[in-house]
Amino acid sequence: MTPETPWQAGLPHLDIHTLSEDWALAQALHQTWQALAQSLNLPAALWRDSDGKRMYAAVTALTTSFDLENVLAEDAVFTAETALMAIRKPHALSETRFVSGGQTRATLRLLTTFVRRDLAGSNKKLSKVRDVWQAQDHAPHLIDDLLDQHHHAKTMPVEAALAMRHEVVQIRDFNVAGLFYFKNFVAVAKAAEWCANRGQPTRLNAERRCFYFANVDDGDVIHARVARLGDATTTVLEDARGQRLMLSQATTPLVDIASR
Repeated sequence: MTPETPWQAGLPHLDIHTLSEDWALAQALHQTWQALAQSLNLPAALWRDSDGKRMYAAVTALTTSFDLENVLAEDAVFTAETALMAIRKPHALSETRFVSGGQTRATLRLLTTFVRRDLAGSNKKLSKVRDVWQAQDHAPHLIDDLLDQHHHAKTMPVEAALAMRHEVVQIRDFNVAGLFYFKNFVAVAKAAEWCANRGQPTRLNAERRCFYFANVDDGDVIHARVARLGDATTTVLEDARGQRLMLSQATTPLVDIASR
């Protein structure tokens, strides 16, 4: 369990309505890496496989849930607490709850997988690392279920219209691991959903689940395609060749945004 010092909600933490999905994702993975570091008894900077190659806990699936009616307000004090719900090496499933006033305002679950680069400088040649982490597996069925969903989502047919393109810029989009930051895939999807709905009553995601299939290099172009049926919104991110990078399935109800 990794509790965090309370924050006072302000510009870094909030979007136009409630807790920022972008900030919450970054904080949830930060705390997940802290929990994994405790499990490995090694700080993240020292994570190496048996060949001495740097390894990373990469996000392969996630879910987010936001209370869009009981929102996190400006100046509210809130905390985040992360626990590892399941381990099936090299995978781990974490849950982070953002709580204010004794009420959960958002819950994020991240499925991470230890990976390493097979080709230096490339974000498209990655492989799983299985031979270092010695923690005891627990609740592996939770992970097996997500892996089954991940397998299905990789080829699930989706008819969706192009909503926007995003050029990958390393200095803006990459993290310390030199990978396109997992939360930025979600940010691209969220922006595409906004563009596809522009001019219509505002919709925000109350629930979202994402599955990741590949990363990108500097200068690549991500194509974001969006389909909506009622409150259900599906967003597919692809590279220029049509390879699926991420699939997002969200519930996006109508939301009244406070006037400024």
